[in-house]
Amino acid sequence: MTELIEDKKEIEKIIDEKIKGKRLVFTTHYRISSAEKGIDDNKVSEIFQQFHRIYAIEKETLKYGDIGYELFYKLSNNTDFSIATCPQEEKLLIIHAIEYKRSLSKRFKKNN
Repeated sequence: MTELIEDKKEIEKIIDEKIKGKRLVFTTHYRISSAEKGIDDNKVSEIFQQFHRIYAIEKETLKYGDIGYELFYKLSNNTDFSIATCPQEEKLLIIHAIEYKRSLSKRFKKNN
């Protein structure tokens, strides 16, 4: 079950309570996925900190019952970026990162 969050106040609350201030841990799944997509850790780390660019979050219960948050960033008119995360105490697991060279508005319309 995936929940789409687009309300600015709700997004800020999730970022403050679940995302900010945690140590980023790049998972094995992320490593494999990013190597296939040619996405660099430095780019992910740099984009990750730009919380003001987040326009949507998908909240999902993951395979082992953890709650995951996929953060959607608007980088430019035709480029979006998503970073899937799983908060755990002081660390934040990075599950995957994807760069989209198109608008994701159709994807989000389906979920509503």
